[in-house]
Parts: sequence; C-alpha cells; structure tokens
Amino acid sequence: MKRLLGFLYLCIFMLIHMFVSYPTYAFENQTQTLEAANLRNAIDEANKIKDPKQRLDLLKAASDKTLASCKENFMVRDILSKAAQTSSKLQDVTKQADTLRAALLETLVILTFKPKVEAPVPAGFPAPSPVGVVEIKKLPVYRMAKVANSGLGGNNFFTLFNHIKKNKIEMTAPVEMTMAEKNGKYTESSMAFLYQETTLGKVGPQGNIAVLDTKECMVASIGMRGSPSSENIESARRWLIEKIKSAPEAYEIAGELKVMGYNSPFMPEKLRYYEVQLPLKLPTK
Repeated sequence: MKRLLGFLYLCIFMLIHMFVSYPTYAFENQTQTLEAANLRNAIDEANKIKDPKQRLDLLKAASDKTLASCKENFMVRDILSKAAQTSSKLQDVTKQADTLRAALLETLVILTFKPKVEAPVPAGFPAPSPVGVVEIKKLPVYRMAKVANSGLGGNNFFTLFNHIKKNKIEMTAPVEMTMAEKNGKYTESSMAFLYQETTLGKVGPQGNIAVLDTKECMVASIGMRGSPSSENIESARRWLIEKIKSAPEAYEIAGELKVMGYNSPFMPEKLRYYEVQLPLKLPTK
C-alpha cells in the first residue's frame, strides 16, 4: 500500500513538472543549424524530382555536404556513411535514392533535436551536449544522494524519490546512473539524484543512501536521444573513446561509464534525451 501511494505521489509530481516551463536547450552550434536548413531544402528539392538518377545525385551531394560540415557529429557520420555503403550495393536506382533519403531524414531529426528539461539542473551544470556530438567539459562540485543497485528493478528510483520527498529536496535533472557492462549488456550498478545546491541537506549515510559531494572533474560527454539500450550505450561509449584518443590532451579514463537521464517516464521515447559520460583525468607526470 505504501509503495502504491508513493507511486501515485510520483505520478502527480511528474505531471506537475511537465507543465512547469524549464528551458528547452537550443544548441548554439551554428554549423549544425545552417546544415539542417540546407539539408531540409535539399530533401524538399529531391522530393520534387521525378527522375530517379537525378534525385539520387542530389541526395548524394546533400549527404556528402552534410558529412563534410558535421565532422564532429559521430552519430551523423555513422548513419550517412552506412547509408552510402548500403546504397552503393543496390542495383535499383530508386532504392538507392530511398536509402539515402531515409538516412538524411534521420540526420535532420538529429541536427534539429532540442532536449526538453523537465526539472531544474544543479547550480553551475553545463548545458547538455548536442545529440551525436562528443564534448570534453567540466562538471562542477555537486551534492547527490546515491544508492547501489538492489537488484529489485525500479526500486532505486523510489528509494531516492522517497528520500528527497522526506528531506524536502526538489527533484532535479539529470538523474545519474552508473553502468556496469557484462557480455555486451549494460546494467545499472547505482543511481543518484542530484541536489540543486551543495548547501542543501547533510553529507553522510542515511540508511542505504549515501549523500556525498563530488569533486570537480572533466568528462567526455555525448548527447543521445531515445532509449538508453545496451546497443545505444555501447555506440556512445565507442564514440567517446574515439574522441578521447584524438583529443590534443592526453586524457585517461578515470572512472565508470555513466548515463545522465534528463526526462521522466512520461516523456515519449522519441523525445527523451540523455548523456553518456566517461570521467577523465590527465596522466600524472
């Protein structure tokens, strides 16, 4: 009965937050914004062309241009590169054009995606990373309530929700989930709710919850949309490592992979946004 009441309270809480106006992040990436407009125009023009060969040529040119302009977007790069390879193996020109068009439409969604933040973020937190783009950024010191995975499914969320409700701590975004990998599958090893200010609450154990302050740190972070499935998390991890290896600074991975979730279960999956992060450090001299 207590769990049911907690769930109803959570539903009401989340529904209230859905109607509160928090910022929708419009990434200040002028290259991607311009390329999205150009891409939309190219797709519209291709839709008007009846000749399959001419339509294919226009879509190929649009794909090549987008690849050249969005070199920092790993997701776009992989989608368009894969589509180009698949298209080149097809014999039918119309199917080739359709394959490229589908990939370009998917790319357009990525370039124009704007995360909707449903709760306030902790003080000093950087803006979310654009979808598909890896950023090296600094996270400030923040306070969090953390609980290790109990193996009881969504129990961690309710445990933390009851904690902030009891202590009159406002819900924030993101929710931090530390991930463990085994045989290609990622599972949550711990979950944490972040406090909006480090002055709230008290540091220390509270039952099976640990309230602690983090240290300022650097992370490699990539924006993702949709479901944080094992497949998507692994793709993100691969892109993060590629970026870390190519960075001018000789960064080393300094901790476990994390998923930072910004949306509630009430948000439609196609609109959900999360980041995948790896903590970094510079090698000791």
